Order: sequence, then C-alpha cells, then structure tokens
Amino acid sequence: MTTALTDLFDQIKLHAEFLSGKHGKLNRGRQLSLSGVDLTGIKLVGLNLQRAIFQGCRFYCADLRDTDFSQAVLTGCDFSGADLTNARMIWSNLRGADLSRAILKGTRFENADMRPLTEPPVLPHGKGGVVSLSESSLHNTNLSQAKLVGASFVGAVMEGTILEGADLEGADFSYATLNNVQFRNAKLHDANFRLADMDTAVFTTLGNTDAKMPEAVDTAILAETLRLHLRWVETDGQDGRRAQMIGWYLGRAHLTQVNLSGADLRRVNLANANLHGAKLICTDLRDANLMFANLTDADMRGAAVDGARGLPSHVKVG
Repeated sequence: MTTALTDLFDQIKLHAEFLSGKHGKLNRGRQLSLSGVDLTGIKLVGLNLQRAIFQGCRFYCADLRDTDFSQAVLTGCDFSGADLTNARMIWSNLRGADLSRAILKGTRFENADMRPLTEPPVLPHGKGGVVSLSESSLHNTNLSQAKLVGASFVGAVMEGTILEGADLEGADFSYATLNNVQFRNAKLHDANFRLADMDTAVFTTLGNTDAKMPEAVDTAILAETLRLHLRWVETDGQDGRRAQMIGWYLGRAHLTQVNLSGADLRRVNLANANLHGAKLICTDLRDANLMFANLTDADMRGAAVDGARGLPSHVKVG
C-alpha cells in the first residue's frame, strides 16, 4: 500500500472515531476532509463515511459498494464509472457531481442536494455544472425528495427507480429507458422526455404532467402513413406520400420488414423497436433514438444518422 493510501485509511480511522463522539471529556478522532484528491479506482467497500467532506475529488471507476456517504459533502466529485451498489448518500450534498456511467443498483439518494454547482471554485478533479447521471444504471435506486434541477439522465437505464417528490425541473431524460419508474408528486416542469423510451404506465403518468413528452401516434395513423409511403416508394414518388414522421414516438413498436426508405424520421423515437429486416435506404434518421432497437438484417445504405444514438456497431450505413 502506498504512503498516500496508508495516510488516507489512517484518516478514515480517525473519522470513525469522530463519528463515535466523545470519549469521556475528550473529543475523539477528526472529521475526514479532502479537496481535489484523485482517488481513481480506490476500493472503499462497506465503510461509514457519514458527514465526510470530499470537495472536487475523483472517484473514477472506484469500488464504493455498501459505503455510507449520508450527510457527506461531495460537491463537484467525479463518480463516473464507479460502482455504488447499495451505497447510501442520504441528505448528501452532491451539487455538480458526475455520476455518469455509474452503477447505482439499490443506491439511496433520499433528500440529496443534486442541483448544479455554479459558484467557484471547481477543484482540479471536480466537474461542476449540472449533475450528470448519463448512461448510468439505476436499478431500484431511491432518489425520492432529491433536488435534481436540470440534471442529466441522458441514456440512463432506469428500472424500478423511485423519484417520488423529487425536483426534476428542466431535467433531461433524452435517450433514457424507463421501466416501472415512480414519479409521484415529482416536480416535472420542463423536464424533457421527448426522446426517452418508457413503459405504458410511465407514459400515462407523465402524460398528466407539464413535462415535455414525445408525440404518441395512433396505430391507425401509423398504418396509413406506412401504406402511403410504400406506395410512394413503389411508384418512384408518382403516387402515395413520403412519410414525414419527425419526432414521432415509436418506442417498442413492431416494424419488422417495414419499408421506410427515403422517409423523414428525424428525432423519431425507435428505442426498443423491432426493425428486423427493415428497409431504411437513404432514410433521414438524424438525432433519432435507436437505443436497443432490433436492426438485424436492416438495410440502412445511405441513411443519414448524424446525431442518432444507439446505432449498433454491426449495422453498416453508407
């Protein structure tokens, strides 16, 4: 163990004594307080770090399972890629923290302050700005009552996540996948779900709020649009009508063997859709959501995919 790590664990022992309170008439231990320290890849499993102070520290790809950071100051910390399974960050200050690509299975953030960090200084290993949970895995994660104003959930996979009473004003859920997510009493003004994929229950719940929602499409309208477009393709544009499906929500739709060659599908949401064997030749898919879509044997020659997200590596375009 390096001298630096030995010193850190000595400080952690002193912090444990600090948490235990007074011994007789003497104050024991010392509160752990670190600023701008690089702790990349560190293993801190099952520790009690309540009320510790880590400002602008880097926990990149750290193993922090079962560790208790409740009431800790974690402003501007970089937790990207870290494993926080069953960790506790209850009432913690996580302003400006980066939790992108983190494993947040069973992690508890009740009442955490996860608002943007705008005031200086942002320390060397700190992130600052809005809190990011982009591309993180949130399985049975508890974010109830958390302050998540403007937070980024872009590309996150959320299963059984609890967001009851959370402040999500202006949060971005683009390209996120939401299953069995609870939003009861959450503040959702200007929260962006337009390119998110969600199960029916979540879609119904959010449809009754002032969140920015994707454009749901009636099945009859979809069928007629596909019919007219196929006719347009078969007659080389002499009959039928080119499909203009900009911003449509087609998440989880069954579109096997469909012919949408030359269609305008900009910003369309096709997350988890079944497009097996589809013809998408010269289709405009710019800024589309293709997360977890089945594109096996799909023909995408000449398709425009700038800004599209989730395109599998095995699919050839061009």
